[in-house]
Amino acid sequence: MPPQSPPVAPGCPWHALAAYGPANIKWCEARHCGWINEPANAWSNLAFILVALWMLRRSRVLRAAALRWFAPTVATIGAFSFVYHASNVHLTQLLDFLGMYLFCGLLLALNAVRLGWLRARSVGPALWIGALGLTAISAALVRLGAPIQAIVLFLIFGIIATELLCRRRAARSPRARAFVVGLVLLAAALVCSVLDATRVWCDPNDHVFQGHAMWHVLSAAALLASFVHYRQFDGELAGSLRAPRDGVGAR
Repeated sequence: MPPQSPPVAPGCPWHALAAYGPANIKWCEARHCGWINEPANAWSNLAFILVALWMLRRSRVLRAAALRWFAPTVATIGAFSFVYHASNVHLTQLLDFLGMYLFCGLLLALNAVRLGWLRARSVGPALWIGALGLTAISAALVRLGAPIQAIVLFLIFGIIATELLCRRRAARSPRARAFVVGLVLLAAALVCSVLDATRVWCDPNDHVFQGHAMWHVLSAAALLASFVHYRQFDGELAGSLRAPRDGVGAR
């Protein structure tokens, strides 16, 4: 189990929020007594914002409204993660997890639409209800000392499983290159984050290159790859508004 985050020192910004509890993990980067106390881990979240802007521009030509959730969801991940690493307290860590749950929920919901389990118009409500529910569960589990980071891994396995099921049911196999690239980037991001948490890769005074900061940059690239993968289903997802597949959700 990675070390728990120490409390924010009195007199430092975010000290009042620290009264509600610390984050359940302390990343390698040494902290400043300031509004941004982990510079590398905080500013590296700009990668998500840049990816979100690219997605927003590409989304203008898409017909499926469900795919337009990509840009705001990725921007939310970047904003919430920035606030978390600027403060490193329990409450903002939950925001960080809310962002991750929203994105994982988006991919699961899109796969559910492709499988005919969910209407495209229900993607937004489904991912918000699911993400808020998981955040509430995480708030309870972290008080019990549970490693809530594992929830994200289970969601990723769910995305992979439903993607494989979609491919199995598809009349024609969709292109998989971008999906595979995304998985490779995500695996590399996870390795960097684990090396940071276990202190294998750790220079606390380096405020430019940190393992967890690389998790942000590589994860942002992985999310971009996932957008490239899912936009090939634009017509299918747009059509699901009019004709649910196999009659599922038609009632």
